[in-house]
Amino acid sequence: MKFPILYRIALDVLPAQASAVPCERVFSSSKNTITLKRANLSPSLMSALQLLKYAYRSNRLDFTSYYIATEGELENDILTPELMEELTTAGKFEELEDLLATSVVQYDTSSIL
Repeated sequence: MKFPILYRIALDVLPAQASAVPCERVFSSSKNTITLKRANLSPSLMSALQLLKYAYRSNRLDFTSYYIATEGELENDILTPELMEELTTAGKFEELEDLLATSVVQYDTSSIL
């Protein structure tokens, strides 16, 4: 080493940064999770809460995507009696079964009244 005394002075005067920004964010987020009312959370529950909070904030959790219909699903999935008869006479029973499982059946109620 060329300058050992200067090296030791530099280590005392210019210390390395203790933590990085992502680490600081984790501690700040944890502080918001553990409040006075939740001070007795177990470490495993605290870890699970932090992981869920991170996934939610980074839009990795989506509990509603399954329930949202696309425009194509709303337009094409109307199963009329005429279409049912057409598929039956053509022998396309698997296609009819798929449509019955995923579509809205539209009935003509004028003949009932």
